[in-house]
Amino acid sequence: MGYLVTVKAQGILLSLSIMSDNGVLSRFWLWELTRPAFEDWLANDPAPVVVIGIGAIEQHAVHLPLGCDSIGVAKFIHDVAEKTNSVCLHPTWAGYSPHHMEFPGTVTYSHETLLNILLDTIRSISYHGVKRFVLINYHGGNENIMNLAAQIAKREYRVMVATPHGPNNTELSKKIRERMQRYLEVHSCARETSYALHYFPELVEMWRLEGWENPTVIPNYLLEFLNPDRPDYEIVSQIFNASIGPDTHDITKTGQYSINDPRTATVEEGDAMAAESTQFLVDFINTWKKLPVPPAYRDECGCGDPNCEGEHDDCGCGDPDFHEKHGDDCGCGGEGPCHDHDHDNA
Repeated sequence: MGYLVTVKAQGILLSLSIMSDNGVLSRFWLWELTRPAFEDWLANDPAPVVVIGIGAIEQHAVHLPLGCDSIGVAKFIHDVAEKTNSVCLHPTWAGYSPHHMEFPGTVTYSHETLLNILLDTIRSISYHGVKRFVLINYHGGNENIMNLAAQIAKREYRVMVATPHGPNNTELSKKIRERMQRYLEVHSCARETSYALHYFPELVEMWRLEGWENPTVIPNYLLEFLNPDRPDYEIVSQIFNASIGPDTHDITKTGQYSINDPRTATVEEGDAMAAESTQFLVDFINTWKKLPVPPAYRDECGCGDPNCEGEHDDCGCGDPDFHEKHGDDCGCGGEGPCHDHDHDNA
């Protein structure tokens, strides 16, 4: 709920919700804000940040919901937005999941569609003046598309786009990374199940895992590469990634990418992972907000001068001395019809 203010009108006490008070938000989803509330936040927050979540609708083995990635990323970015006074947006529930299509319930976009959704979303919001965007992805199949969207948006829309990952150096993150390397904990595994038990336990059907057996159909000569203790692990792990099948049914019978038991997941681990990830992104955004907008992303003149505040007069003629020699007393900035000059005849 927004801030509640009690007013008296015609003898009746009314409670009014204020979604943004001098830039301080009480609602964080873009679609929940009124236009004046969004405008108030945009005008008064010193460094507005929009956090965009990207997920998927796809099979998640037998025990996790089809919307696992999108439900999780939506809850995560909202938690972060609350702690950073950011606006959050989840522009689409589906993602890029063609590799899961042999398992019913999966919905996939083409890579072009997802890329355009992300670009159109950033372009629309940047039009209103937002310069800082954070993209958070909860589905591995979207990663390359997200990174391409960030690259294109930075250049074409002159906005800063971050795709932060972390933390990577905590004891918990090191433990999870070691399990991912050793047991292929990638999809519908103990790690992802722990997250689900934290964010939406009511949608997890652990009972369906009774009698669980390793579902992977990866050749043993590749499974031998899942050993981070090998001296050649840096080489063979990349060979493994290049050699496994392109589609989920080439890898697993149930849709789970993992050779260890997802029943080892715990809500406590999910709580701890969520807390670390949330704090990392909160720290990332709060640190970023302290910095000025770099020259390349300023709207004033686009001259690229790091000391420019957009106040100089420049007709774009390429002669920095011309207006000093010939004057610019009219105040048009060198761009009016009075400066349709011919430099060769000046």
